[in-house]
Parts: sequence; C-alpha cells; structure tokens
Amino acid sequence: MDNESELEDLLIYKLSERLWLAGQPQPEQMDQLHTAGVRTLINMRSNSDLAAQEAQNAAQANLTYHFLPLPAYELEPAHMAEFEQTIAHLTQETEGIVCIHCRTASRVALMWMLKRMIFENWSEEAAEAELVAAGYDDDSLETFRFCVEDYYDRLAEAEEAELLA
Repeated sequence: MDNESELEDLLIYKLSERLWLAGQPQPEQMDQLHTAGVRTLINMRSNSDLAAQEAQNAAQANLTYHFLPLPAYELEPAHMAEFEQTIAHLTQETEGIVCIHCRTASRVALMWMLKRMIFENWSEEAAEAELVAAGYDDDSLETFRFCVEDYYDRLAEAEEAELLA
C-alpha cells in the first residue's frame, strides 16, 4: 500500500519523521493517516462542533485526538505557551507521528515558527528555512513574516504599557 499516494489529496508538510503539519483532513482520510503512521492528531481550528465530529472520526481510526483551538491572528504569549506545552507533551509521551492541523496548514506553520523562535531561540531565518524544507512557498512565508512581526510588535506595546502603568 502506497501511503503517500493515498494521502496526496491532503496538504501535508513533513517537518520530521515524527511531526507533520497539515490542512484539514477529511473523514475518509483518518484511516489513511493511521496507515501512514500517524498516531496523534491535533486540531487547532476553533469550531467545537466540527471538532466533536472529527474526534469521533479520529477515534474510529485509532488516532489519539486533541482539540487545541488557537487563533490564527493576534496571538498572545499565553497562546504560545499552551501550544508549546501541548506539543512538547504529546511528542514526548506518544509513539508514532504527531500531525497538527488547521484548515490550510498556515496557522500551524506560523505557530511552529514562533515556537522555534520563542522557546528554542531559533533565528527567524532558521525557522523559515525549516518550513521551506518542508515545502512552504514564498507567499506563505511572507504571511508568516508579517504575523511574526505583528506578534513581536504587540508584545512590545504590551510591555511598554505595563511599564507606564
């Protein structure tokens, strides 16, 4: 069975042997994800109704499912801390591939890029290079750069306001 061809309709960016970023998997792709080695599926979309159905679909495919609804924009340090803690725990405590998804695989890439920069002290260039190696294009990177800049600008404004208070 050729796992790659079965999943060709699902947008997947393989960061490593154990970590994939993906777009929204369809119900019929859950078994295919399991066959490909995915054991943990993390949903970062915010729709709890869709998440409940996806949790059922994942369970039927023997995937461990986690709902981690985080915003696509205007990220706060608390969002990043929650992402870091969840990903660290699941990648250490589970076997097999961990697949993190949102609708288009953009939010997960932005969160991953910021995670590398904030918690692992990667440069922006190194974090971008990892995403490029996984297959993200220049248009995506331009969006990620804008969002990273926005995150740090808002963080600086909040720190300045706190100092003035």
